[in-house]
Amino acid sequence: MADYRQAIGKVLKSEGGYVNDPDDNGGETYKGISRKFWPGWLGWHIIDLIKMKPGFPEKLTGSHELEIKIQLDHEVSAFYCEQFWIKVGGDKIKNQPIADMLIDSAVNEGIVPAVKRAQTIVGVAITGKITPELIAKLNLL
Repeated sequence: MADYRQAIGKVLKSEGGYVNDPDDNGGETYKGISRKFWPGWLGWHIIDLIKMKPGFPEKLTGSHELEIKIQLDHEVSAFYCEQFWIKVGGDKIKNQPIADMLIDSAVNEGIVPAVKRAQTIVGVAITGKITPELIAKLNLL
């Protein structure tokens, strides 16, 4: 089966770090997670605790800050796994590049459009929902 860690590593390369751009519709974001659209994400509690420290949002240093960074990275990984990987059936896909493309597409355009595109490509009913038939067809690629 495809490896979530490998897939999310590729996604996070393009998501960046902390940004709070008033011209960005998502507003405050961390590694692609928008506070506006995901206000309940647990990582916001961590960010709120550390963003008043000198040097934020640059690299955190020191042992205490390193522990915080590790916890924040865990929250990012858990978020993408729960909100995207599991919902697109990434854990059932055998082909790593296909799983990588599917989660990247889901993160950037939404789960339903990403699934519909996959359904169109493999020629199954276009429902926007992960089905056993879709997974089987993807696993033939």
